Amino acid sequence: MVRGVPLRAALLGAGAAFVLALGPASAQDMNKEIEALKKRVAELESGTSVSISGFVKGDFYIDSDIDLGKSFGNAAGIQLDGAASDDDDGAVGAHANQSRLRFGTSTDTDYGTLSTVVEGDMWPGNLRLRLAYGQLGPVLAGQAWSIRGDDHTGADTVDFDGPAGVVATRTPQLRLTLPLGEGFYGQAAIEPAISGNEVPTVLAAIRYSADWGAVNLTGAVGRYDEGGQNVSTHAFHVGAHINATAATKVMATLNMTRGDAQIYGGAGATGMDASGNLKAYDSMGGMAGVSHGWSDSIRSGVYYGWVENDNSAAALNEMVQTVHANIIWSPVPAADIGAEVIYGRRETNGGAEGEATRFQIGVKYSF
Repeated sequence: MVRGVPLRAALLGAGAAFVLALGPASAQDMNKEIEALKKRVAELESGTSVSISGFVKGDFYIDSDIDLGKSFGNAAGIQLDGAASDDDDGAVGAHANQSRLRFGTSTDTDYGTLSTVVEGDMWPGNLRLRLAYGQLGPVLAGQAWSIRGDDHTGADTVDFDGPAGVVATRTPQLRLTLPLGEGFYGQAAIEPAISGNEVPTVLAAIRYSADWGAVNLTGAVGRYDEGGQNVSTHAFHVGAHINATAATKVMATLNMTRGDAQIYGGAGATGMDASGNLKAYDSMGGMAGVSHGWSDSIRSGVYYGWVENDNSAAALNEMVQTVHANIIWSPVPAADIGAEVIYGRRETNGGAEGEATRFQIGVKYSF
């Protein structure tokens, strides 16, 4: 793991390595360039440090039914009973696409710390930008985690996506975070318009944390346009966790949306009704779980997620449910070896239903 490397050391080290690679004659010719580089670094350096981190992860899974792909996800791909494919022979798969690389900087300024983050992975199969933002004091700009959810109630799963019913979205935004005193802080953000609408989505959150746990409330309002019509959209999130013991955490979330497709397992957020009128549909879901540390190196968790959708289209899911149960061993702090059983079930508005089970092993080495 490379963290907190001063900018001077990073740049001069790279320059020295380059010169040595050129050979003695070329190195002699480059002495003046190195001296110029030192001078330039001295002028630019202002307490900046650089960090490079990430992990390499291999996932190996067995599906009881059809191959559900690299992530069990929100169970949307579960085969329905009586489907034409009728594939119930099971499937085996493996991938390393969750592997991740993160680059960050931190600089002291007269206005507080200036930090930047760029993070990418290979999910689902190509290089993908996950995060790219900068923050100076209370103001963040760029692509970051939306404040629609919260980071206190995240399920610790081997599967990439985790339970249905949660909200975990990365999006471009302009965000303000302010302390409110006594464990409270507030956030406000503007995110891109839904489907290119002219009106952006506006969000606000209030968060509280203490030794016993944390509580988070978030709301979002926006608008969706289609065919010369528009409908208002909104979302609400409440999440909490309680530290039942020093080793046990209990958590739960509730998410309610209208015309806002941000819940894992949500379906058909907007559409035209039989009369040709634009309509925003409701979705409601959540997650409940418990995590426990058995020792300094072994932990486990059980998480239940669910979603209900009111869209009447026969092919869309009316309900989705998932259960994750795992045990994770960390033989050293930078390694996680986890085994997880995942069960999922879905029902469509047309009355069809299906269920599936996956056994997954994940091996992650961090740096």
